[in-house]
Amino acid sequence: MSTQATHFIQTLLRPGVLARRVAWRLERKAALGLLIILITASLVGWLFLTQASYFTTTSFRIEKLRMDLTTVQRQSAELELEIADKESLPEIEQRARELGFQPPSQVIYLPVPSYPAASQTDPTHSASAR
Repeated sequence: MSTQATHFIQTLLRPGVLARRVAWRLERKAALGLLIILITASLVGWLFLTQASYFTTTSFRIEKLRMDLTTVQRQSAELELEIADKESLPEIEQRARELGFQPPSQVIYLPVPSYPAASQTDPTHSASAR
């Protein structure tokens, strides 16, 4: 008989040793399975947290850009209002007086000899000639 067979027979004769060996092998397999499950769960959790973090960061950026857009739109509206105020006739007259301009006291028309005269049938020229 070989030594392996002898060893096997001796192990069978002592069932406590066999039970411990089988239990140890089962414990190692269970521990390895549990470790694999733990590593897989950790990777899935890490992936979930990474995606959630990316989504949250992107959401905050979008919200900040929307707030910036609202601010720029408000500033644009304020500038349009200011431009409309500056283009009003009383404002232009006031700025012209501040610069030294005055309404004309006398109007002098200069004739231009080579300029064609406006026809009486064309309403745009007849209105501007008056």
